Amino acid sequence: MFLRGDTVADDPHALDESLLIEPEWRRPSWRGFVASTPGRLSVIALVLVAAALAAGTVTSAINGARQQEINALRTHSEPLADAAQSLYSSLSIADAAATTSFIFGGVEPVAVPEDYNQAVGDASNALVTASNGVDPADTEALGLLSEVSRRFAEYTSLVSTARANDRSGNPIGITYLRNASSMMQSTILPLAHRLCTEQWKSVAATQMRTTRLPVAAFAVTTSALGALVLAHVYLTRKSRRLFNPGLIVATLLMASLLTWSVAAFGISTSAGERARTDGAQPLSAIATARILAQQARADEMLGVLQRGSDPQSEVDFSRHSTVLSEILEQHRNSSGEAADAAIADAAAALEGWRSTHESLQQKLVIGDYPAAAAMAVDPGALAPAARFLALDEALQSAINQLRNEDREATTEAYRSTSLLGVGAVVLGVLAGFSVGGGIWPRLNEYH
Repeated sequence: MFLRGDTVADDPHALDESLLIEPEWRRPSWRGFVASTPGRLSVIALVLVAAALAAGTVTSAINGARQQEINALRTHSEPLADAAQSLYSSLSIADAAATTSFIFGGVEPVAVPEDYNQAVGDASNALVTASNGVDPADTEALGLLSEVSRRFAEYTSLVSTARANDRSGNPIGITYLRNASSMMQSTILPLAHRLCTEQWKSVAATQMRTTRLPVAAFAVTTSALGALVLAHVYLTRKSRRLFNPGLIVATLLMASLLTWSVAAFGISTSAGERARTDGAQPLSAIATARILAQQARADEMLGVLQRGSDPQSEVDFSRHSTVLSEILEQHRNSSGEAADAAIADAAAALEGWRSTHESLQQKLVIGDYPAAAAMAVDPGALAPAARFLALDEALQSAINQLRNEDREATTEAYRSTSLLGVGAVVLGVLAGFSVGGGIWPRLNEYH
């Protein structure tokens, strides 16, 4: 600066520092950056990476939940349902054996108490198996098992008292037996049947859920794949290059994930549906048929013990055997080749049993109780006991075969998607890196 008296003159060559600060209206905004080509490429990269990771994560999460349900079905629901069916059968067999012992009038063969003791032991084992397999959160099942266990202890006590009095020739023994049988038929067996029914319903509900195709996983992966294709088309037009290796690799990875998930879930769904239609559904019906057969056998033995004086036993036998016949006819030649022969054998045994039962009933009608009692406990091949045993063995064979079919198909459903959970995450992450590797070089061209 120059001083001329009191006047100060500015230097024309002095730098105006205000010019170094860019005005607010000239600064580039984020909207401007997004509108630019580098900004668009950055946004596309972020969206594609997020889509690839979402596809892998969603597929893995859905598959994990599905695997968990199938595993619970294999290790918990189905074994518990089978244990409930075995429990009912053992209880019913025990009651029939206890009733049979009284037909001999205190002089029972050695095999009869052995059958009773074996049935009681089987029922106790089934109670333990069911109790160990039940979910602690399933309060209803726990309550049913607890009540069955408590009542069964009372039942065995009554039967022991009845048998002791019968061996001593005390007529009061039959009263104890009737009380025990009444408890079994009106309380214990309905509780066991309810437990069995609820567990098979749980199996059916789980199978229905695990046979649904995961539409959400397919939708997310397809969306990610479509976005990659559109991004590749956009980038080729912008960069004037025909191929972008990174996006092509990411597209192939997403296509692989989609193909893998469709194939794996398709196989799993098909196997789960086979387990449901060829295994669990007929298995539940045949288990019900076996329960009906045991109920009919108890009706028959009770009718003999009461010397035909109570017509209700015959009415119950007719009702149970009729429903049993309908179930066998419905599932004959429709439950899969493995169980067809066993179901056919059961149907033939049922017809033979009903025929011998008519002969037994005729003897009771004319008052020939000694002949009816002898026929009821006759171990011969043409007697009711042998025909019922053939029916029960055929039904048990069908149950075993159908259960094997159910478990094999369920295992296949589980195995077919066992690697998809980890594979989906790996493919999603690799696709995300490939997106970055494809777009980053194009961004560098603008620096």
